[in-house]
Amino acid sequence: MLSRCMRFQPAVRLLLRPAAGAARALRQSRQKSDVAEYFHCTRAVVGTLTNSFVAGALRFAEPDEPINLEKAKQQHATYVAELKKLIPEVVQIPAEERFPDLVYVEDPAVVLDGTALITQMAPPTRAPEILVMQPVLEKMGYRIVTMKEPGAYLDGGDVMFTGREFLVGLSERTNQAGVEALAKAFPDWPVTGITVQKGMLHLKSMSSVAGVDLIAVGNSEAGRIAWREIENNAHFKYKKLIFPDNNGANCLFINGVVLHPPKEEFPESFKVWESLDCPRVAVPNSELAKSDGSLTCNSIRLRY
Repeated sequence: MLSRCMRFQPAVRLLLRPAAGAARALRQSRQKSDVAEYFHCTRAVVGTLTNSFVAGALRFAEPDEPINLEKAKQQHATYVAELKKLIPEVVQIPAEERFPDLVYVEDPAVVLDGTALITQMAPPTRAPEILVMQPVLEKMGYRIVTMKEPGAYLDGGDVMFTGREFLVGLSERTNQAGVEALAKAFPDWPVTGITVQKGMLHLKSMSSVAGVDLIAVGNSEAGRIAWREIENNAHFKYKKLIFPDNNGANCLFINGVVLHPPKEEFPESFKVWESLDCPRVAVPNSELAKSDGSLTCNSIRLRY
């Protein structure tokens, strides 16, 4: 087992905007646009669980119960099957035994509006995953931008795109230089750094987009701190949906449907999901969660 921990020094709050005139025009146009279109997905990329996953995948600590590899594969297959019901084209990357963490395909790339930013990941075992991810996205027709800034690190798991802006966790895996690299790759979009408390892997380990202008947030100290910064520093205003469990707040909002953890995993958080008036699907993820994985980690969702 390898440790996920790699803590960056706290950084000053980062608020990156397009030029003032352009920012005003962008805000006005996006207020008039249908933000839901950014969650209308026609394509997705997923990985495949490797036989090396149990021994090789990074995690903060060993789980109380060992990872059941066969159950993990079954749960991941269910996840992929549910995506295929919602998304016309799902590209699955074959298993690469040398990259047990590549099942978390969201981390090596951030894709929006035809551009794919290939990230620099801090853990040495994960950095070479771009050798697999970049050709996949090139073949799918995306314009490739690669992070090359020395000392800049970014995980896609820290990147929350709301349909209006990027909220990016400053975390164990993403530093301020990485946030700046993201802003450079997507210059038309506002970008705001959000503090992720020590002990939390990513911003989306405790929060996620649950609908148009709706953010699901875990009711932990880390979740409350992140939400306070979102309220104070984001360029747009959002509603929040509070969950008793951090992982219970992790979800996918795809084509008007919310995929979220099942009752068996988070019974109290499931009650909150039941209160949401929209189509929902419960998707199991208990085994990958033992290696700090969440539903958002396991795919890259794409408009086109």
